[in-house]
Amino acid sequence: MSKLALKNWIPDQLREKNGLYTCKWLFTNGNQFTGPFFSESIGEYLSHAYNSNKFKPCSDISVLPEWASLMSSVAPTAFIFHISRCGSTLISQSLCLNSQHIVLPEVPFIDEILRLGKNLPVPHHEELVKAVIKIYGQNPDGEKKHLIIKTDSWHIHFMPLLRKLYPEVPFVLLYRKPDEVVRSHQKLRGMQAVPGVVPNELLGIKNGDVEPGDFDGHTVKVLENYFKAFIRASQEDPLTLLLNYNDGIMENMGRFCSFTNISLSAEDWEHINVRSRFNAKHPNQVFYEVQPEEKIPLYQKQAFEYYHQLENLRKTQITTA
Repeated sequence: MSKLALKNWIPDQLREKNGLYTCKWLFTNGNQFTGPFFSESIGEYLSHAYNSNKFKPCSDISVLPEWASLMSSVAPTAFIFHISRCGSTLISQSLCLNSQHIVLPEVPFIDEILRLGKNLPVPHHEELVKAVIKIYGQNPDGEKKHLIIKTDSWHIHFMPLLRKLYPEVPFVLLYRKPDEVVRSHQKLRGMQAVPGVVPNELLGIKNGDVEPGDFDGHTVKVLENYFKAFIRASQEDPLTLLLNYNDGIMENMGRFCSFTNISLSAEDWEHINVRSRFNAKHPNQVFYEVQPEEKIPLYQKQAFEYYHQLENLRKTQITTA
């Protein structure tokens, strides 16, 4: 296998048969992952002749570390962790506006490889995680400067593993008031807000903690565990930055760039300002949101206690920066 043969190919769709894991390969034709959702970017590539061919290139995943070693790639600049519905999509979309950035928004194959750690010997699994991220961050022409990885929300619980693999990479932790997150999921629920879609063990929930039909109770329990993980990380890890959705995109982007040493031009900032006026997940829709003033439900009390702990930690970060 050569560098030229691998150029613009990425692994996709993990498959298992008789304990052996393979993946299909997808040709990107050098295009960026600019959609709010990774699936949108992938959808644009499927019509290419290499991807629409009846015979799809596949490989055993054991070759990924060796093949990744042949690639010229951008090392990760930052990981974005988030509790969902808290501005992470708008930040990743803002970073996409600069063509020198590679932004990976919740890549399904990275999620599959992270989850696979429960079935593989640890050293092999760690090699695979690093290999997949390197392949997705490939930079064959040397034009890219930064690689930003926006994780799925439940990857909060993979922070210890990712810190072990990337000890010097900044972790940015985005969060928001629990009631606002719950209201957002009540309108359109994400995977982690529907009991049983994401396994409880990945969400830090013990079986029996929440009634199966209690969607809001499940969502709040998920948020409690996310907040607790953020509190631990921000207390123990000096390379973490806390950002609150309610500070607004321009302030949060300023702190994000300062913390990660990403320099943006005046033109970049103007583009971000324009982009911020539109819905993060639906770029053609003007953004409008009003949060009702409601009494906090009792079942959210613990989540709010964790939220206020995070707020105190965030304010300490700002005053000591």
